[in-house]
Amino acid sequence: MTTQRVGFTTAAVAAIVLAVGSAAAQEAYPRKPITFVIPVEAGSSMDSSGRPLADLMQKELGQPMIIVNKPGAAGTIGLRAVHGAKPDGYTIGLAQTAHYAKLVGLVPFDHDDLTVIGVPVGAVPGIMVPADRPWKSVTELVEYARSRPGQLKVATTARGGYWWLATKAFEKAAGIRLNVLAQPGGGGMVVTQVAGGHADLGVAGLPESRAQLQAGTIRFLSMFGDRRVPGYEQIPALAEAGYRAQVLGVMALVAPKGLPKPVYEALARAFAVAVRSETYDRTVAQMGGVRLGLVGEEARKFLDEQAGVMRPLLADAGLLK
Repeated sequence: MTTQRVGFTTAAVAAIVLAVGSAAAQEAYPRKPITFVIPVEAGSSMDSSGRPLADLMQKELGQPMIIVNKPGAAGTIGLRAVHGAKPDGYTIGLAQTAHYAKLVGLVPFDHDDLTVIGVPVGAVPGIMVPADRPWKSVTELVEYARSRPGQLKVATTARGGYWWLATKAFEKAAGIRLNVLAQPGGGGMVVTQVAGGHADLGVAGLPESRAQLQAGTIRFLSMFGDRRVPGYEQIPALAEAGYRAQVLGVMALVAPKGLPKPVYEALARAFAVAVRSETYDRTVAQMGGVRLGLVGEEARKFLDEQAGVMRPLLADAGLLK
């Protein structure tokens, strides 16, 4: 009996030690650098917004964020990399299509199959033209396009991506037909095509366009929606010309499903501090983004709502599965 008691006590102690060790390991998170996946190329809107976020979060977490750009397939190459990673908190990433990629058959999962840490910002798309093109307003551009159906070349992102959908929404709202040139990556590629004069116009966001806008190689004719973007009030809203098209590019920070609670809480805490800081606020405002700063369940519910917003856009584009 004594031997059995000693054996049981030893086993119990060992189990306690293992449990304490496991808890201590979780509490020590992070103990090494964290991979931060961005599903578009460097210089695009999401990249420009994501890098400052990663920088602020790493200061809170005390470990470096290693940026890995994985562009392609409307952002789903990077999304798949995060979804398939080990749920230990050492692979997280930004997502632009997590809430609707399943709706168009790009991936077999959605945001409910991931851990949603937060939604930091949104981006409003705009209509830009090379600086040497003659159009000074979106009305002039639309009149020209109507007289030449399918001739004007418009650069936009990959088929099914936000700016591609915005382009289709603009065509519908204005009653025009364009020659849509879908780029293999994000908005940075769109800006390059427009700035180089390879396209007659482009649809992308302000964050990836700032450098070329300041250099004077491109000119924005309008921003989507019914309000002018704070800090960029010189650019008219599309509704001012009588065209109704509302599209907001949403960026979410996600991780694999099944994160340990202490790991999730550490990431959510660092995210909240980062997105609600004056530093990030200034960064987003300078880029022309829309700061949302949603964390946890609030962010997940927002993605549910945005999936509902995307359904009619996808249906109109013939992409809804």
